[in-house]
Amino acid sequence: MCGIWAIFGSDEDVRTYFDAALKVKHRGPDAFRFETIHNVPGCWLGFHRLAIVDDLAGMQPMRLYEYPHIWLICNGEIYNHKSISKDFGFQRRTECDSEVIIHLYVKGGIEFAAKQLDGVFAFVLLDANKRKVYLGRDTFGIRPMFKLQNAHGFLAVC
Repeated sequence: MCGIWAIFGSDEDVRTYFDAALKVKHRGPDAFRFETIHNVPGCWLGFHRLAIVDDLAGMQPMRLYEYPHIWLICNGEIYNHKSISKDFGFQRRTECDSEVIIHLYVKGGIEFAAKQLDGVFAFVLLDANKRKVYLGRDTFGIRPMFKLQNAHGFLAVC
């Protein structure tokens, strides 16, 4: 099980959030990445990886060369990722099952993407061009996702 962690709309010091992101490191022992999203002020994404489907080439936060404005962190497993790639003709850059979420989002938007997925997952997708954050979770909530939001535009997700 991986650990996802995201902050949006904060003016706190990045060190505060880095330390907070480390608190979920037990969720993914294989690797850790913490990124500041420079074109979205007050935004940080963290990911603790447990490599199951792909090696570290599928590390997150994920961005694809052709969609540099889209960021994804996902905890879970997309069971039908191979059939999605085949059915829609997606040119995958990694073997990471979560990559199909980005391709589906680009093809038809977030609702379209969510309807195609079969699996257990919780994800955060950031479209920096649209300044939109999308949270998604499998129907039964097998993969947990917690959020904290206030009236001033602050959002925290883990």
